Amino acid sequence: MSTPNGTAPRALTPQQLLRKRADGETVLHDAPETSLTHVLSILIENHAGALNRVVNLFSARNLNLDSVSVGPTDDPTVSRLTVVTTGTRRQIRQAVRLVRQLLDVLALDEFTPGDPVVERELCLAKLRATTADRSAVLELARGLGATVVHADREAVTVELTGTSAEIDAFIEVASEHALLEVARSGRLAFHRQRHLSLT
Repeated sequence: MSTPNGTAPRALTPQQLLRKRADGETVLHDAPETSLTHVLSILIENHAGALNRVVNLFSARNLNLDSVSVGPTDDPTVSRLTVVTTGTRRQIRQAVRLVRQLLDVLALDEFTPGDPVVERELCLAKLRATTADRSAVLELARGLGATVVHADREAVTVELTGTSAEIDAFIEVASEHALLEVARSGRLAFHRQRHLSLT
C-alpha cells in the first residue's frame, strides 16, 4: 500500500497506536476511520455572537452539523444548544475540548451512541389533500401518530413529535402520499441518568 504521492505509509508510533485504540479507531493505514453520530447538549450565555462562535468552531474542524436547536432555559441569561454532528471519535473529542474552552460555554454534556437518552424532535409536514383523497390522507396522518394543525382546500398540515428515527419513518411513508413540504426542529435530548447544570 502506498500513499497518493507513491511513498510507503509511515508507521504509527506506539503513542499513536495507544491513542487510536483508546478512541476505538482503526490502526490500519488503508482502513477508513468510522464516523459516528454524536449529540452535544451545551449551555451557553444568551447573548449575540455566542451561538456563532460555537457553530463556527465545528465548521473550522470540518464537521458537518446535522442539526442545531437553540432556545432559552429557565434562566433567561442562559440558552441550551443541542448539536447533532457526525465525525470520527478523534474529531469529536477535539471539537468537544475546544468548545469547552469557549468563554460563552457554561457547561457541556456529550451523548455518545448507546447512552440512555430521552430524545424528541418536532416535525411539521404539509400533505396534498384534495376533496377526493382528504379522508385517506387524514386517516394516514392519524395512523402515523400525527395531529392535524391546519387544513385548506389543497392540503393539510400535520405535526408529529417523536425520536429522529420515528420522524424519518413518518417522512418515508408520507412521501408516498404527496408530501409537499417538511420542516424539522432538530433533536432535543436529555441524559436519563444525569443532568446538565451550572452548579
